[in-house]
Amino acid sequence: MTETAGRRALVFDLLETYCSRKGFRLTAGDSHGHAGMVESPSGKRWFFKGTRFDLNTLGAAEIATDKAYAAAFLKAAGLAVPDGRLVFARDIRKDCQLPRDLLDFAEQHGFPLFVKPNCGREGRDVLRVNTLHAFQDALSALAERNDQLLVQPEIRGQELRIVVLDGEVLCAIERRPPQITGDGLRSIAELIGADVRLEAVDPRLNVELSQQGLTLEAIPAPGQTVTLLPVVNLSAGGTARIVTGSLGPELAALARKAAQALALRYAAVDLILPDAAGAEADAIVLEVNAAPGLGNLARQGSEESAAVHQIYDRVFETMFAG
Repeated sequence: MTETAGRRALVFDLLETYCSRKGFRLTAGDSHGHAGMVESPSGKRWFFKGTRFDLNTLGAAEIATDKAYAAAFLKAAGLAVPDGRLVFARDIRKDCQLPRDLLDFAEQHGFPLFVKPNCGREGRDVLRVNTLHAFQDALSALAERNDQLLVQPEIRGQELRIVVLDGEVLCAIERRPPQITGDGLRSIAELIGADVRLEAVDPRLNVELSQQGLTLEAIPAPGQTVTLLPVVNLSAGGTARIVTGSLGPELAALARKAAQALALRYAAVDLILPDAAGAEADAIVLEVNAAPGLGNLARQGSEESAAVHQIYDRVFETMFAG
């Protein structure tokens, strides 16, 4: 993840402190520290861009970025992954019938379905659709700005992100989508405006609300929870809770296996525990991120900030020891 353009990069701030302590030289690639180079007293150099460090090999990181390729390799390694259908933008044409295999996929799994960029980040352009018409609209819209799309069935359950470094679990968090709770007085738009984590400009808001029979002007009943977006990304206003201490050994082993299957030393493994299953053995690997961004987690609170500082300290120690 690349930090927001106008904001000083958290990674750079932490690297600055680390390098000062270790006697390394840190050179920024831009005024915000979104990229840079670290040089040891002996002249050895390491580069970084955003949260992409000289830990994972380029090929492994590229595979992890491609959701369809990653799912294929994870499945070959014996891991459960969502069923999916890769769609090329060139095969989607406005005002034309969808390809037969997509119609068959939708009929097989039913709605809701997720439509997302195959190589997207931070939950951008991820849409949840409830009807065939909405499905075609979503494919047409996303095909305008993405070369490849991925269609997957919805899986409801508890979503976890487990950060792994060289087979060790550094942190586990439970992630939830952006939501508001009604008070019977304010509209959804007003409730969004009162929460600094949320933005009312995301075009997916209207799509998600309409599928719940709501609008931004609707006034939710007291205590009514409204999910605003179909993603759990913190960058989209989602929330997180650290659950490292209660993480079961089976889930830790699953995260390690997923990272190893893609030959990643450093990764964030996204899992879901389906509501219909409950047992840890039934966890599904949603995706594996080779360059997890932790800046939004650090801004959740003091506990989260401390955890992020510890993670990056371990990452830096490992990277510069090589």
